[in-house]
Amino acid sequence: MTRQVLILGGGLAGLTAALHLATSGHAVTVLDQADQVGGRLHHAPPPILLESHHATWSLLNSLGRDTMARQLRHTPLEFLQATGARVQFLHLPLPSPLNTLLGTTLFQGLSMRDRWHLLSFLERTWEQDPPLPNDLDTRAADEWLTSIGQSEQARHGVWNSLARLLLGAALPTVSAGLFMRTLRRCFLTGARATKLIVPPQGVDTFLLAPLKARLDAVGVQFRLNTMVAQLHFAQHRVTNVELTDRSRLTADWYLSALPHNRLTPLLPERVVTHYAYFQQLSHLSESSMLAVRLHVDRPADRTQLVLLEGKTFHWMVRHADETRHNQASVIWAMAVGEPGLLPLSQEDLIRLAREDVAAAFPAETPSRHVLDAEVLRLPSAMLSARPGAQQFRPLSTSPFANLLVAGAWTDTGWPANHESAVLSGQRCATALAAAPPDSHR
Repeated sequence: MTRQVLILGGGLAGLTAALHLATSGHAVTVLDQADQVGGRLHHAPPPILLESHHATWSLLNSLGRDTMARQLRHTPLEFLQATGARVQFLHLPLPSPLNTLLGTTLFQGLSMRDRWHLLSFLERTWEQDPPLPNDLDTRAADEWLTSIGQSEQARHGVWNSLARLLLGAALPTVSAGLFMRTLRRCFLTGARATKLIVPPQGVDTFLLAPLKARLDAVGVQFRLNTMVAQLHFAQHRVTNVELTDRSRLTADWYLSALPHNRLTPLLPERVVTHYAYFQQLSHLSESSMLAVRLHVDRPADRTQLVLLEGKTFHWMVRHADETRHNQASVIWAMAVGEPGLLPLSQEDLIRLAREDVAAAFPAETPSRHVLDAEVLRLPSAMLSARPGAQQFRPLSTSPFANLLVAGAWTDTGWPANHESAVLSGQRCATALAAAPPDSHR
């Protein structure tokens, strides 16, 4: 049965849902307030892909991009410590748990004492003796790591760097439960799952462009420069969407793929006050992101991902510049959870980025010339992973029979990253497919 589906928001979650629904035979229209779908994805750095990102790999497969991506070399995870030491987390071709045990034992980023405490914890976890505490989602990751014997040096160094990369904030401000689950999925499973791929393109080239082309091919309709004013409800369902020009659009199903702070203003006050599903969204908050992209005149023979300790920027990605026929390279300098950096001038931010580039890639700095630079400031880049926030992340199915909610910020079990966005879109499409034929009436 063909259903008319209206999707509000043309980000990664909304576009993923649109692809699944359209290929299943539904008539899909995507509304977006911008003049092109994808929003800030057009300026996003390359995605960091792990084998455990099952939803993202499924999307890449549907776009015919997975084979090419899997042929890319593993990108080592490098840590530049405050002392100037540079260490790598080893990717070992061994079955679990041998790869985890040996990788942890050989990892020079932690002291021998910290490694011993970590291995002891992992052994107890695998044996479930004692079971993990049930309050980890409400505890700070820094406090939890202290409780399992991790030193201050380890927490301020390796663990804080990983929290910045994976969860978008400093270790004392993120949930221990989400941090542990993410680490386990990314690094503490089989050898294949720990392979890390960073494609040599930004998200726009690597993912957004082929996704948009595929959506056009399957007949998804787009209404751009379209502002939604309000959702209207009657008898436990959405009846129509009112636009700012007072016109109204109707459909069988409605899917909000908007940020949580843009969804709530579209709802009648009686809906927000009556349903805890929407009330709890007020407890969610955002974390900032700053990106400086430098095009430099020296080519890169491999892609690098370097986590920085004690610097202005928290990690850097360096890859070949395909737009200049690989005769130059692109360096992305990323800082998260540091809103105090956002008001700085573009000149100051580029200067600070170049200083950290000199530390991250010292061998090439003397001959490096910046061809051009771009600064991207995002005050509300991603959902804050603070302790206790997990309980307020909503499921994809809302209290209304024909309204679904997608977005990286929804309850997917992942931090608010690209995997969470894609997974939420897939779940919405699955929920609609499983709904009875007359559930929208």
